[in-house]
Amino acid sequence: MSDRYVEKSFLYLLAFSLLLHVALFAAFIFLPERKVEVRQEPVMIDLEDLPDLKETPAPTERPARRQAERRERVQREMAPKGEREQDRFAFQPSRPVPAPRQPAASPQRLPPSQRGGEAGPPSATGRGGDIPVREAPQGGGVLKPRGAQLPEMAQLMPNAQRMAKLEEGYRKKYSAEVAEGDTKFLDTDDIQFGSFLHRFENSIYGVWRYPQEAARLGVEGVTPVKITFNNRGEIEKFEILQSSGSRILDGEVERTLRLVGPVGPFPKGYTKDKFNLIAFFQYGIVRGSSRGTLH
Repeated sequence: MSDRYVEKSFLYLLAFSLLLHVALFAAFIFLPERKVEVRQEPVMIDLEDLPDLKETPAPTERPARRQAERRERVQREMAPKGEREQDRFAFQPSRPVPAPRQPAASPQRLPPSQRGGEAGPPSATGRGGDIPVREAPQGGGVLKPRGAQLPEMAQLMPNAQRMAKLEEGYRKKYSAEVAEGDTKFLDTDDIQFGSFLHRFENSIYGVWRYPQEAARLGVEGVTPVKITFNNRGEIEKFEILQSSGSRILDGEVERTLRLVGPVGPFPKGYTKDKFNLIAFFQYGIVRGSSRGTLH
């Protein structure tokens, strides 16, 4: 066989093979895919008849307990005695042993300067503070007789009720100024000036102190002050409406107000250039500790 014939035969076989592969590929793509049918198992449902409501037995009602028509005393039951020896005796709690009494110490004679019942000569107060000196209560010495009465509550606790009444009297006195509209009492819950007054209160507590000399001597009091602010929140002027009775306490209020800086602008709804505030600087001693409260 010649080479030309072999080459021709090879070309025919190659073309036939190519057509065969194309036909198989087309048949694989275009023929519909065979769906596998999944056989579903039958579901069995057991039907039951509804119960007849008419035949349902009605719930039995328990008879209510009734009290006896007349009261009778029931005989008290007693537990049987135990067989052991320790069960035959009732338990008795141990009584505390009383401590031996010590003889009372005889009172010693004290010099007149240390006796609580006798008042010494009045001490002259200095001109700088006008601070009243508290005298010791009668019977308040180191050794007290057995028949002495206990001190009253007013001597043990600070007179906070008196200062509260004093402040209430001041509020009634200056309520006419507050009614005008451009003057208010210090109230951090106020709808319009609540935020402004809260900033002012924080500024006061940052620099306000209780004078040590007044705290040592137990001086208390209330100082009402009228403060005028400008629209930048600065204190333009202040006026002590009434003295607390002590120059030291009033001087501390003046020092505090001079140190307070601007507290911020007025609320948006307030159109006036000035705002007046009436505040009460209250000095009190509670259980031995001194503190100041701004109202």
